[in-house]
Amino acid sequence: MGKETMTPIKHKKQLVLGLAAITFGFVFSGIGGSAKADQSTQANFVNSGSTFTDTANNLQWTSHLADATNSSDVSLNGGYDYQNRSAVNVKNGPTNLMYDLSIKNTASVAVSGVFQLDMNEADDSNGYKGAIVRYGSADHTKGFDGISNYVTSSTGISDLTQTFGLPSDSLTDYPTVGYARTLDSLTAADKEDVARTQLKFTAQPGATLDISFPVNATAGANLIQADEVATAPIEDFTTIIGSMTNNQAGTSTPMANDNSFNHDLSLAAYNITAITTKQNNATVQVGDTINAATFGADPTDAKIGTVTDANGNTVTNPTAQAGTYKVQLTRAGYLPTTVTLTVNNAPANNGGGSSSTTTGTSTSTGTTTGTSDVTTSTSPDTVVSGQTVANKGRAIYAMKGLYMYKKATFTTSGREYHYAKQVRTKRPMFIVDGYAKSSNGTLRYRVHDYYKKSRKGYITANSSYTRLAYYFSIPKSKAVSVITAGGVNSYKNSSLSGKTVKHYKKGTVLKVKKVVKYKLASRFELTNGRYVSGNKRFVMFK
Repeated sequence: MGKETMTPIKHKKQLVLGLAAITFGFVFSGIGGSAKADQSTQANFVNSGSTFTDTANNLQWTSHLADATNSSDVSLNGGYDYQNRSAVNVKNGPTNLMYDLSIKNTASVAVSGVFQLDMNEADDSNGYKGAIVRYGSADHTKGFDGISNYVTSSTGISDLTQTFGLPSDSLTDYPTVGYARTLDSLTAADKEDVARTQLKFTAQPGATLDISFPVNATAGANLIQADEVATAPIEDFTTIIGSMTNNQAGTSTPMANDNSFNHDLSLAAYNITAITTKQNNATVQVGDTINAATFGADPTDAKIGTVTDANGNTVTNPTAQAGTYKVQLTRAGYLPTTVTLTVNNAPANNGGGSSSTTTGTSTSTGTTTGTSDVTTSTSPDTVVSGQTVANKGRAIYAMKGLYMYKKATFTTSGREYHYAKQVRTKRPMFIVDGYAKSSNGTLRYRVHDYYKKSRKGYITANSSYTRLAYYFSIPKSKAVSVITAGGVNSYKNSSLSGKTVKHYKKGTVLKVKKVVKYKLASRFELTNGRYVSGNKRFVMFK
């Protein structure tokens, strides 16, 4: 585990990633940790990598970072696989951490060891890219009162000393510079910028040494997102180098090199304070399904937490009845966000027309012909760039779960709203406002939400995901079945207005004479001369 001599350590400039598989309060793909609230006293490490155990035959050692106020919020031990990365939350400025070091002499002879920690791996032109780590607590009151105060366990250890180095100290002139500053020589200004520390000691056979000394982290030139620790460019990380050399005590004979020379950490910085939502208020109907996407948050991250009614009582199903509710959105590692949910009674299932006020009828070529509200023309589709899609102004619904995006070129960051896959009677509906193409030529619908008209954006035009929400033809059986739980009403006119003639319960089979178009929707004219909605969420071909 040693080096060939006890002369200056040649720090590796390549990234020997270690210490980095660090626990965090939420789970990503390939990134895990225990759930904890995002508090000012908590570091909230994020990890990508795996733990490492030193199996050297002489001085075995491991090290990790830990939150100064939560010893269970720690990094995993480092290794050499070049895959371990970590990031630390610096939301409140300097974040107090502890550097925990454990050493054990497994050799049969006494060993003289030198441990060095270099936290000054900076980009030559732009300064620190990842987190900036400095020795001592953020207020500089801890760490400079003698290393013996930070020894948590020691057996068979003697001659323990500590020295320091600043970023300006040259490693080329080691040992006279680099790590050569004594505690007494440090000025107040020096203590704010200590970037290196060195420990020397003698370890008898079987000796152990556990030390936990303070360090602090702040943001460097770049901040990453908390869920980018596995994918962010390596330039967004700072390399923190931990290294160990050892000789047989009382001699200049180096111990055998067991390839455990460096245990290094690649550390980035991120900043989170709370869940981000697109809106703090949402309105739904009784019976609707809600999730984080109802408020514009990502439902794969945030979840619905505690819900209370207007009287402060906790409720388990806020859409069971009309009212106003306070909803907590939770995500492990984040502060909860409280939003307001208004639940209205659902209108009668009369299948009224589209919310659009357009009265023209669209032909298959997309041109407008006439102004009659009632017609037997069935032209719901058009062809755009060789693809058959719903005509502008038509209502469509989502067959599968999908996102609404800001732009026609879909990106993760451009997601505005998420719509979960629903049973047929609750599928989300949209009005087609137009069309657009992505940067690679894929056709998109430009739409607004049928019920929440302020929600506007782009969704896929792939027929596997979106289809017409209304029927514009009649089945060969000339019969439809009522499928919605609330049933449907029949009326004397195709506007489905005025007095209800008859209500049909779920499961009722209705005989159909023809389909007529009303504005941008459709109606089935029954053989008894009455009209019901042609909405596919209400009725189904028999």
